[in-house]
Amino acid sequence: MFFFLFSSFCALSQQLINKTLRIDGTTREYLVYLPSNFDSSESIPVLFCFHGGDMYAESMMRFTADFRQLADANQFIAVYPQGLVTNSKGGSSTTWNYEGPYDNGTDEIGFAEAMIDDLVADHSADSDRIYACGFSQGGNLMWDYASLLGNRFAAIASVAASMWEWTYEDFSPTSRTGILTIHGTNDSYNPYNGNQYSISMNQLNEYWVSINGSQSSPSTNQFSRNVTRYLWAEAEGCHTVEHYRVQEGFHDWPSFSEQVIWDFVSQYNIDGLIGCGDPVELIINAYDSSSKELTVTIKNLRPGTFELRKSTGGPFEPLRPGLDIDRNVVFPLTIKNVNDEALLLQVWEKL
Repeated sequence: MFFFLFSSFCALSQQLINKTLRIDGTTREYLVYLPSNFDSSESIPVLFCFHGGDMYAESMMRFTADFRQLADANQFIAVYPQGLVTNSKGGSSTTWNYEGPYDNGTDEIGFAEAMIDDLVADHSADSDRIYACGFSQGGNLMWDYASLLGNRFAAIASVAASMWEWTYEDFSPTSRTGILTIHGTNDSYNPYNGNQYSISMNQLNEYWVSINGSQSSPSTNQFSRNVTRYLWAEAEGCHTVEHYRVQEGFHDWPSFSEQVIWDFVSQYNIDGLIGCGDPVELIINAYDSSSKELTVTIKNLRPGTFELRKSTGGPFEPLRPGLDIDRNVVFPLTIKNVNDEALLLQVWEKL
């Protein structure tokens, strides 16, 4: 038993790589987790996860935001960058630098671009599907990246971190990027309603809705008992803004964050929502007349809920029993009890 457990640990640990880069004469470090069954001949997405202030990359991975199981299941590379140790508030701590009035000269923009280039060169990462998320100070950094590196990051997610006032006032993003925020209403470090240093979450969402050209009014739903989800859906610009409001939530990383973040960012490539703007394509893969089973594939679905409707020459009517379809459905999809061997099919949006 001891030998089995030891062997399993070694197999897992071989997927975690400590890497370094030299940026302006400074050595920068980051952890790279390659998913199980990683194949360097395949180009897969990357998700960066930036730790909070006075935290470390490894503890972020192991104890706060562990994306490794999701990386294994969905085949993406998880990367945990390490902030530099700097002197602040009378002591030393790890932190991230932000461009603005308190800029300490550390080039976090160059660090991000160098990591992306390294991952593409060394691990064949998909340069069109590079994502980033961060917590607390690492989340504040996301607004520098969204504003200045929207041409490199397809989507970003920020947890417990609003945008600094100077980022809001001084930067003019030239590229759209998918935006997700998760924030507690009782956050004392980054107050939900803002303070002298950071803007409110309402102002932040409105700002990125304008940048992304998203729909001006959000749809809302109760994600869980104390969490409300807001979605400003895509318009012609093919970019959304999504926000999770944690009622009475504090300055922490909610347990649902990893799944929600991956579900959000994975919809994107560098051009926006994958398939957005392309016509919905319905493909009939097969029909088995003996079992009455129809197999179909649907491509380029937008966010929302859809249904299949059929016609044998007259008006289109929903299949019976009804079948709800969204972007989470795995295709090809087999539908049972389809009795008509000759029929027309269409995809209809459910309102």
